[in-house]
Amino acid sequence: MGMSSTSTGNPLGALDPHVAGPLEELVQALDGVGLDSGLLELCATRIEQMIGGEPSAASPQDDRESVVLAFTEQYVLDAHGVTDELCAELNAHFSPPELAALTTAIATYEALARSQAALKGMMP
Repeated sequence: MGMSSTSTGNPLGALDPHVAGPLEELVQALDGVGLDSGLLELCATRIEQMIGGEPSAASPQDDRESVVLAFTEQYVLDAHGVTDELCAELNAHFSPPELAALTTAIATYEALARSQAALKGMMP
């Protein structure tokens, strides 16, 4: 997974070892929630692109990926802007436990990306 604290050199882990372990456990737990790992990677990549200011290379392959990218983008831009229509589309493709896991993954990936952006240049 692209957002792993060990694979990306997460600055939070480097600044506070008490954060690194639980953060890594959360990221690893997200890999085992039953969602397609490619779908989670798509979310992580899109969030990194949005927050890092990189051009988007994420392109959906099907309706499920399209709705996940739409949700990811809206969540990162303004979570309060998630519409009832978008929620209905998500519910058509995912079970409630899958949606809970997806939302947790997106929130986690966003927090990691924002932390990395805020602390960029502070690491040796």
